[in-house]
Amino acid sequence: MKINKRFLAVDNVCAWPQIRINDINQIFMTGFNQPCHGKTEGDVNCWVSDDLGEFFPYKGTPVLHQPTTNRMNHCSGFAHNGDFLTIVSGYTNRPKDKIYEGKEYHTKIFSKSKTLVPIIARSKDGGKIYENTPLQFEANASIIPFGEIIQIKNNTLMCSVYLVGTKETKSFEKGKRQAGVLISYDDGFTWNDYYLIDEGLNETSIANLGEKIIAVSRTAKNQRLVLYSSLDGGKTWQYQQDISLLNQIPASLTVLNDKRILVTYGCRNNIKNISYRIGDDQAKNFGEPTILQVIGTDSDMGYPSTIQLDDGTLVTAYYTSKDVHHDRYHIGIIKWSL
Repeated sequence: MKINKRFLAVDNVCAWPQIRINDINQIFMTGFNQPCHGKTEGDVNCWVSDDLGEFFPYKGTPVLHQPTTNRMNHCSGFAHNGDFLTIVSGYTNRPKDKIYEGKEYHTKIFSKSKTLVPIIARSKDGGKIYENTPLQFEANASIIPFGEIIQIKNNTLMCSVYLVGTKETKSFEKGKRQAGVLISYDDGFTWNDYYLIDEGLNETSIANLGEKIIAVSRTAKNQRLVLYSSLDGGKTWQYQQDISLLNQIPASLTVLNDKRILVTYGCRNNIKNISYRIGDDQAKNFGEPTILQVIGTDSDMGYPSTIQLDDGTLVTAYYTSKDVHHDRYHIGIIKWSL
């Protein structure tokens, strides 16, 4: 592994960034635009790089939040026709400016919040302007989108979500968490079917391997990464293996140019870092974990997302509250090669 370049891409945001690359090598990056874990009003922004990940200027905002709410959790990807899609959810009862911390936040803000119905946002102009449509799906207010929107075939798309079983945040612990996928048969305009991956899971990354679809999920308890696969287009899923140790979450899946599978994830043990593992083209056998980027011991960090360029260069986005070079929330970019 070789580090080629490092950048501070966007300053003063927490983000939980996601990056996707289209057919003309534009890299779209989305993330929450405030320096906190969704504790205030805010939105998911879209930044687009036209220079293979060197700079990420602001492009647009998929869903504008209403006062006292935010839009923060999302999944993203491209439709078969090239449109950029995000599905964005969020929460009520959010202050505009003040960031409450600890017990005061949970008492005054989080415990009095509700989840919002996710919004489907579609951009036909490269991420600048969006058409918004509420997600019409049973139990939609308890759906939290996260991860990829991936192409299957014949205008079929799949996105990864998890359900919390309630829209009342005070009841989250009593809710039944489960990870699953939503299916669209009209290139992302409507989402018709939901299929369960498994209970006790939340944030999930998915990838299409052709005959097989794989998913790496974060467990809700004893937090670690677990791998599932589906051979019937996402209708049924089978557990395959654990991918990480405890507190090494969540994951991003990337199908490399040579068809091997890259898993990047945040490690929150001891000295915090971004790590990766590489599996074979069927995601059965994985190599040992390797540290890509050391962050530090007391940082809030993680949520890496990775794409690969035609020349083999990998571009990974991640967030951190600080590192040895910068004492503020930001999105970092690493350009690297295997």
